[in-house]
This record gives sequence, C-alpha cells and structure tokens, in this order.
Amino acid sequence: MKNLTLTLPDDAYGRLRVEAAREGKSMSKFVGELIERRVGRPMSKAEAMQRFLAGPLWDLTDENGNAPTRDQIYDD
Repeated sequence: MKNLTLTLPDDAYGRLRVEAAREGKSMSKFVGELIERRVGRPMSKAEAMQRFLAGPLWDLTDENGNAPTRDQIYDD
C-alpha cells in the first residue's frame, strides 16, 4: 500500500472530514473508496467475461433481417 499527500482548500477539507465522519470512516479510507469508485479496480478474468456477456448484443442483420454470409464476413 502506498501513501499519498493531498493538498485541499480549507473548505473542501472540512466537507471531506464531515462526510467521512457521517459514514464512520477515517478520511483516508473515505478518500480511498472514492478513488476506487472513480478509477475502478482490477477485474478478474471471470468478472471481465461476465461484464462482456452482460453487455448489449450486436445486431449483425441487414435491413431484411438476414445475417451476413461467411463470404461477406471474411471478405477483404
């Protein structure tokens, strides 16, 4: 785990302190969770696959509802 020095305006520091206290967390824990929500965390392969499969399906049919032929898919 790494340490970070953060400089904030006094009013932002005060609001941060109050919000962390409301959630019963240290300021460090509160800020760490905010950052993790913003930048994410590494996903396992299983999580990545689940997220991919849960996404929207690609509609590959043409205006008549026909799927492309093999030749059309692999046509250079």
